[in-house]
Amino acid sequence: MTQIDRTMSLVRQAVDERISQAIAERRDEWADAGPAARELLDAAADLLGGGKRMRAVLAAIGLAATAEGARREEILSGRASAGLGAALELYQASALIHDDVIDAALTRRGLPAAHRRFAAAHQRAGWLGDAEAHGRSAAILLGDLLLSAAGSELGAALAQCPPATRPAARAAFDAMTEEVALGQYLDVRAESLPLPDEDTDHIAAGEAMEAAALAVVRRKSARYSVMRPLLIGAILGGLPPQGEAASRLAELGEATGIAFQLRDDELGVFGDPARTGKPAGDDLREGKRTVLLALAWQRCDADGRALLGRVLANAQADADEIAAAAALIEDCGARAAHEERIDEHAERARRALEALAAASPGVSASALADLASVISLLTDRRA
Repeated sequence: MTQIDRTMSLVRQAVDERISQAIAERRDEWADAGPAARELLDAAADLLGGGKRMRAVLAAIGLAATAEGARREEILSGRASAGLGAALELYQASALIHDDVIDAALTRRGLPAAHRRFAAAHQRAGWLGDAEAHGRSAAILLGDLLLSAAGSELGAALAQCPPATRPAARAAFDAMTEEVALGQYLDVRAESLPLPDEDTDHIAAGEAMEAAALAVVRRKSARYSVMRPLLIGAILGGLPPQGEAASRLAELGEATGIAFQLRDDELGVFGDPARTGKPAGDDLREGKRTVLLALAWQRCDADGRALLGRVLANAQADADEIAAAAALIEDCGARAAHEERIDEHAERARRALEALAAASPGVSASALADLASVISLLTDRRA
């Protein structure tokens, strides 16, 4: 077993146990609520039962950044790490549920999205009213429940850490949740804007689309997927929030998070549904204004842009149209250019890691090795 495998195993086991306990505690507390509580908590358990726990792993690496050996493993699997990881995973689940409602997504991790699950239950039971509206309402409430639970888990985790570290860590967590909401709105707003018309310089328009898409990536996903978990853990572990190590971790985390999200956007067009858990081309049908789309807009001809315009945000686009759009993105060179963007951000992350090692002797060799592995794991995925 490699070191990163060992780190991930320790963290996942501790976080899985804590999440299971959190759900069990609410089952006991809400036993008198009958089937309604079971429906919510069963949906929560199913959604939280999968996933790689990468945010929890990143937070644990930050928390144990200055430790080695047995002490490091004790921190990775300890109560503070488990609670912080659970808070991040509960928050992510909340964000995913709300994101699926906004996008009217059909699936999540190969299963029906929460709002679809609740709508189907409404239909099976023959309840009154509109099943789709019920599904959306129930999913929003489930997301709110998990957001609240994340706050509870964070509070319990902070209580395990030195008092001096708590305010800055709490502020970083709050900044994360607020920034994701802003990023989500930037995403929703971008999808509502009309595409540039043919009288507009398509290269300049594509460059503007790329800049806007990158702003969404930073605020909606990159920072909360990698940078914020690393920093929250590191702050709780005693690294000064304004110090050199925190600055380098932030740079490393943002660059890795951008590369990770760009890779995910590529998989949204070219990925295997068996691996991604969602239909191929879903990002196109949902109208996602990604960097990949912007690069295609810059490079293809008028007929190509017309094809993209027909497919984008068209829930009825069929498999042939999606395949044609994907082929266009490949053939015009946008996918290759997108791959270059991913490589650039991954390389920026590696340079930040080198700077961290040089400027922060207190950061352990094990932490540095884990961070190098994480950069590769999150940026080297292929469709």
